[in-house]
Amino acid sequence: MFIRRHLRRHGATILAASVLASSALFGFSAVPAQAAVEPLPNPSLPEKCGLDISVVLDLSNSLSDSDVIDSKEAAKAVSSGLSGTPSRVSVNTFATFGPDGTNEPIASSSVSTSESVDSLNQRIDALQRVPQDSGGTNWDRGLGQLDGKSHDLVLFVTDGKPTAYGEPGSERGNSDRGTRTDQIDVDKAVESSNSLKSQGSKVVGLGVGSGINEDNIKLVSGPAANDDYYVISDYSELTKQLREIAAKSCRGSLNVTKLIDPGVGEHGSETAKFRGEGWTISSPDSVDGVEKLTNSDGTVSFKLKTPADGVQAFEEQQDGYRLQQQSGANAVCTADGREVGTKNIDNGFELTETVDTDAIISCQFVNEQIPGSLSWKKIDESGDVLAGAEFTLTGPDGHDFVVADNGELDVNDTAGQFEVTDLAWGEYTLQETRAPDGYEISEETQTVAVNGDDLEQVFSDVVNEKSETATPDSDANMNASADPEADAGDDASANPEADASTSTDPGADAGASSDPEADENSSNDPKADVDASSDPGAESDANVAADPEAGVDASTDPTGSDTGSSDPGIDASATTDQGAESDAATGADPASTAEADSDANQDPTSSSGSSASGSADGASAERSASSDEESDEGSDGGHLPRTGATGAMTFGGLGLLLVIGGIITVIVSKRRSTRQA
Repeated sequence: MFIRRHLRRHGATILAASVLASSALFGFSAVPAQAAVEPLPNPSLPEKCGLDISVVLDLSNSLSDSDVIDSKEAAKAVSSGLSGTPSRVSVNTFATFGPDGTNEPIASSSVSTSESVDSLNQRIDALQRVPQDSGGTNWDRGLGQLDGKSHDLVLFVTDGKPTAYGEPGSERGNSDRGTRTDQIDVDKAVESSNSLKSQGSKVVGLGVGSGINEDNIKLVSGPAANDDYYVISDYSELTKQLREIAAKSCRGSLNVTKLIDPGVGEHGSETAKFRGEGWTISSPDSVDGVEKLTNSDGTVSFKLKTPADGVQAFEEQQDGYRLQQQSGANAVCTADGREVGTKNIDNGFELTETVDTDAIISCQFVNEQIPGSLSWKKIDESGDVLAGAEFTLTGPDGHDFVVADNGELDVNDTAGQFEVTDLAWGEYTLQETRAPDGYEISEETQTVAVNGDDLEQVFSDVVNEKSETATPDSDANMNASADPEADAGDDASANPEADASTSTDPGADAGASSDPEADENSSNDPKADVDASSDPGAESDANVAADPEAGVDASTDPTGSDTGSSDPGIDASATTDQGAESDAATGADPASTAEADSDANQDPTSSSGSSASGSADGASAERSASSDEESDEGSDGGHLPRTGATGAMTFGGLGLLLVIGGIITVIVSKRRSTRQA
């Protein structure tokens, strides 16, 4: 009875508690029909083609692998569908966390060229699933990570079950990593969505799957179906839906992208095309302004009249640039990704076929930088042009190239005037590396920049000073004859030093035997005192002494094998001595001759064994000649000059001995004659 009365009184309360307990046990919770935070109205999209769009993808555990693949394909469809337009696309992912902790966010990227679209799609393909323990559904951070990014449109893709908020585990009371849906999970998501809306971003929710809760999607986006939010049956339909939403603002537009090619000309540092910002493009078929400037992505968009027939566009050419044809066409165009024909008109194009009025037409202009030139002149200090110089130019690519006067790179045919053409834009440095003959190299360097404002740059004239002419060395010339090697090739003498000394005073030796004092004063060569007795070739030289002609026919044999003397002073002395002894010996008997020979052999200046085979009448002469020859020989076997004071004394002494010997011979001969008588 007690239990029955208790149930009647408290049955409703017990039933509610049982339901909550069951929900907690199995991880379910009632999804609120209304958030505690009031959603803000969704902003309208700008009426233009060229929106900044962010795709936010749910990578939670509730998605299958194929769902994740379909999500990535849908994101790529957005970028590809907007190719060639001023639009920008970013991709962000979330699960328990946002960013998800596995994939880096893909920042807002231009889709104005096919190359940029391909690059973006490759990054989307690289997205990966998150670990199972991080596979919750955090709407709060999925939207909150875009805060402050100023996107025009946010495409928020999810399966509709928020199960986390903030950064689970980092703050007290927030430990749920995604096991259930709580009111706070929804409230925090609405707060993040409201923040984006307040910054002008339209948040479009895309709930995918049969179990989607539309009420939750409306809370973060808006109440209007197929405008604020979309419900999609499965992920296989997501691609088409995203493409249509993203491309809606670009329908019926003409989009022109301007690219700049810096790779024309030699020695450029940049070769990759880049987008041209600030170029004026006009179209007479536009309804929202016939003239516009390209944005930072190099693109403009025009809203077209209907029907889109014979659409035209022109560019305003800038200094230093020219339109670069692409396969013969001024521009390449597509309509909804399909190539369409064009014909060239002045600085522009015209479509040669009619396209749908809601088509997205994308065209591309390419302009190239006109190559520049450099010129300069080579002059002397008087301003006269000099020929034959050589320079090194360092280009903006860092490479050096040589420019020789009238060489391959110099297109100016005038000697001393230089010009180099077909140069890419950038800075160039000039340095002279070879000066004209007779001039000093200039140490000056010059740097100029070739660009659209200065295509034809002129360096300052490069001035050369004359090089200093080498002055003659008087001391060197005076002593040139003393150089042992200087006369060796020109003189037949076996002793280069002897000839060198002789050339200093050719008359010194000639008078040595007749005037000892003159010989003594005339010598300038201290080397003349070299001891002749050390000459190993004296004996061979002595053999020529018996010939009075020996001095005249002096040998020119450098080896010394022909024993003639090369010293004119020696030869003169030998001839005179022979004559003196010949007179002294007239009428002398053999005994007198022997005595004279004995005296001569006592002469310390005589060389022992100098001419043993000579005749009795010519013995003294041979000894004298031999002695003279020996005294002319140096220790190295070469002839040394006898023009110094010592040489003069030696010749004087020899002459005096010969005279005394002659007198003694006469006296001895007379005494013997007297005795005999």
